[in-house]
Amino acid sequence: MRLTRINYSQFSGKPQEWVLSDLVLGPSNLIVGKNASGKTRTLNVINALGKMLAGKQKPAYMSGDYDTIFEHEGKNLRYCLEYTDRKVVREEVYVDEKRLLHRGAGGIGKIYHEKEKKDLEFQSPESDLAAFARRDSIQHSFLEPFGDWGTGVRHYAFGGTMGHTTMVVVVKDGPQVDPSDANQVIALFRKGVKDHPDVFAEAVRQDMCAIGYPLETVGVRAPSNIILYPAISENPVMLYVKERELPCETEQTELSQGMFRALAVIIHLNYALLASKPSCIVIDDIGEGLDFDRSCLLIDLLRRKALDSSVQIILSTNDRFVMNKVPLDEWSVLQREGGRVRVRNYQNSKEVFDEFKFTGLNNFDFFASEFLTQQEAVAHE
Repeated sequence: MRLTRINYSQFSGKPQEWVLSDLVLGPSNLIVGKNASGKTRTLNVINALGKMLAGKQKPAYMSGDYDTIFEHEGKNLRYCLEYTDRKVVREEVYVDEKRLLHRGAGGIGKIYHEKEKKDLEFQSPESDLAAFARRDSIQHSFLEPFGDWGTGVRHYAFGGTMGHTTMVVVVKDGPQVDPSDANQVIALFRKGVKDHPDVFAEAVRQDMCAIGYPLETVGVRAPSNIILYPAISENPVMLYVKERELPCETEQTELSQGMFRALAVIIHLNYALLASKPSCIVIDDIGEGLDFDRSCLLIDLLRRKALDSSVQIILSTNDRFVMNKVPLDEWSVLQREGGRVRVRNYQNSKEVFDEFKFTGLNNFDFFASEFLTQQEAVAHE
């Protein structure tokens, strides 16, 4: 299942109002915009929806209004959610325009029962999403794709540490790995090797080679070059790599931040692919800390894997290298006026995007020269 369109608002009519209008998404997407245009906030809104549909959290903000469209097995699924003071006041599910769930304030509503072929009344707690609480593969199978999508959402801040400073203490019968936690990269690598012993580590190694890091080995071991203080009785482990041109292995604490971020994203992405679970991978500030060549190669890798699989990629950037590498028809340009964010993309501004292709300029110039704004002004004259 893929998210294809989202409209979102919060605190409507109030001074803190924020509105995102008509963000259209495909298999591979790049969100661009000036600083403070709403890129990070947009990705946070998508991630919050995923967590709520997966039952991992209650409504994330005090106020919110989602109107979303998904594509699933040739059908259009629409999900609407409105909440105030973290209480759901409206929730609706449509499949090909047929409404199968609706509820209002107080948690009271109706839901379609597939075996009985009719709508029946129900009531859910006001703080819970009925799309999660009423999941039932027999009576309400139309809700299953929403929960599966939410469970598969992964959100990474590429400009953050992504677990670079984290080690793992191996404990028998310890907690399960959470693939959605960006900082659990070591535990996820170990799980990937355990679940897919013949292919996982090699897939990670090959992808690192493909983006310009010629590795012979990627693995996990006890640290040898650091002293832990205070000392702990259990033995911690960390990631290490063996680079082809170096005689020794390099532990994760000695890897550059950019190299480790790339390694972490590749580990998460390969696990999602090998687990064969449709996922939406959201990466903020992609390319941060990488040089030109590796940034471009990483983008190529992510886009190729998205287009060849069920994984949807949503990236954001202000990096000119990334912008120049991603085709304009995968762009969504955010333009903010006050608390309202307008989205310009190939779907709603085809003539403007096509006109730019004849200028001979690179993609970054489309963003930096405000070509969209200039063309819009001409169109209104």
